[in-house]
Amino acid sequence: MKIINVRELRSDIPRLRDILAKEHELLLVSNGEPVARILPAPKKRHVPSLAAHRSKMPTLEGSIADLVREDRDRR
Repeated sequence: MKIINVRELRSDIPRLRDILAKEHELLLVSNGEPVARILPAPKKRHVPSLAAHRSKMPTLEGSIADLVREDRDRR
């Protein structure tokens, strides 16, 4: 973890990605007090397609409006 003050951060913004790749974490301090911790953004997760799951689900009979109306009438 690298400790960096606000002035250094402003001057190092163009190299921020490289610094984070090397250090993995930055601690931002202002007047000697910790202000923030800067971490690399997590990598994007692959979200699987839900098409196979949806195809197994039973289809609703009637419209959604009819189902909502029936539910409200029962209350």
